[in-house]
Amino acid sequence: MARAKRTDRTDARRRYRAEQAALAADRESAAADAGTSVTQPATQKGAPAPASSARPGVMAAFRGAYRPVDLRGDLRALPQILTHWGFLASVGISVAATAVFILSTNDLATTLDMTLSDPMSGKTVGIVSNLSYLAVSLFVAPPPAAGAFLVGFTAPRASWLGGLIFGLVAATCYSLILLSPTGRLFIGANSPESYVANAWIVAPLGATLFAAASAWYKRFLNLANPNRGKPQPKPPQGRGNARTNSRATASRRP
Repeated sequence: MARAKRTDRTDARRRYRAEQAALAADRESAAADAGTSVTQPATQKGAPAPASSARPGVMAAFRGAYRPVDLRGDLRALPQILTHWGFLASVGISVAATAVFILSTNDLATTLDMTLSDPMSGKTVGIVSNLSYLAVSLFVAPPPAAGAFLVGFTAPRASWLGGLIFGLVAATCYSLILLSPTGRLFIGANSPESYVANAWIVAPLGATLFAAASAWYKRFLNLANPNRGKPQPKPPQGRGNARTNSRATASRRP
């Protein structure tokens, strides 16, 4: 009786295997007619293909970061550029630094004797004047590199246009400094006209180039490291964590 039962079970397993093999052959033939492979898992209808996060080469990222100028589109986006926080911050720092620098050093500049070899001998400059001078050097004096970099790095588009307009604002602020008694700290006893003309050429051109370069650099960083700024997935809790938690729970029991 035991041998008969084993024989029946063996025959049943053989029939089951034969049926499964026939079903697999039918699926393979149907998949071959449809041009697909049964080894590939079926995807959900309408589900987007997973994006590749492979890091491109340096040269590919270098070339891909370049964007041609779209003059009409950039001009249409001018309101968006002028109201962006990066542009407003750069303009605000330039105007504020110019006003503070003139107010804090104007009286000192009027007392300077430019005929001396060291007009600043015996003069003291306050902390406010020093800080405003630093801000003027970065955001106002041509080329205003720091302000242009901020405009270009944060601009949603048309970084060159934002840099150009910021350069015009910086040239205006620098001209006000040169035409005031404070300008003597920069040009001495020389006439300010040539320096003002130079500022209106160098500041807009330099700010445009700096803003475009910083926007390109930002795109280059994003292309060279596509996972930059993305949240990293949390590691799954393994058996070790579950075992540790169970031990901690058991230790808390009375």
